[in-house]
Amino acid sequence: MIDWTRLQHAYGNAADIPALLQALSPDPEAEVWSELWSRVCHQGTVYSASFPVLPALLDAANSWPPAGRVMPLSLAGGIACSQDRVGACDPTEFQSTIAALHGLALHTLSAAAASRLDLVYLLQATLALDGDTLWGGCLDRVESGEFEGACPACAADLLLAVGQYGFFATTDEWVNRPETPRVSIQPAAPYDLHGVGRWLHQQATAAGQPELALWVLHLFGLVACPACDNRIQVAEAIARAA
Repeated sequence: MIDWTRLQHAYGNAADIPALLQALSPDPEAEVWSELWSRVCHQGTVYSASFPVLPALLDAANSWPPAGRVMPLSLAGGIACSQDRVGACDPTEFQSTIAALHGLALHTLSAAAASRLDLVYLLQATLALDGDTLWGGCLDRVESGEFEGACPACAADLLLAVGQYGFFATTDEWVNRPETPRVSIQPAAPYDLHGVGRWLHQQATAAGQPELALWVLHLFGLVACPACDNRIQVAEAIARAA
């Protein structure tokens, strides 16, 4: 039995967590999700009360149909891959729970007819629960259309547009500024992908999400750095800024 009064979340004592766990809902719009998320994974930070919620998230996700699992799996992934820990956070005793959550995420990917947004969240959660702290923490930025990066050759700070606004790199603010110089990203060929890139592309294609599959090709493509003109890998630039 967990003594929640001895644990802490973002706003203090975690005595209110059991009531939130009792109120979990497969409805992603339910207020309980914002309440719980803000407490145990506040802006990516986790606390002593964060990992102990994982078994409840697993139980809830297991009891719901695939379409209702996006929120519990996403929150679990956010907790599992967080590198910003406050207080006594020991994930080791929850490794079997994390492994079970990862297995459920894989099953959900194959079972759910997800929207593009839900698919992105499911893919990110699956990677996070498998220990990928890079894409498990930032893949969802394809929905906002921009990643931060750093050139591996000259260390210049980059903004990398991948998504709804196009595919390019720049060193300057570009939103509502058409005059900002932009360098087009060259997408990878599907047969050149490997590792995470290949898996993401396969998942997007299998799910009938060609737009997301195209985004993945650019995410793992090449671009000439706007600062030094060296050809760099987009994914490597993102990793260097993480």
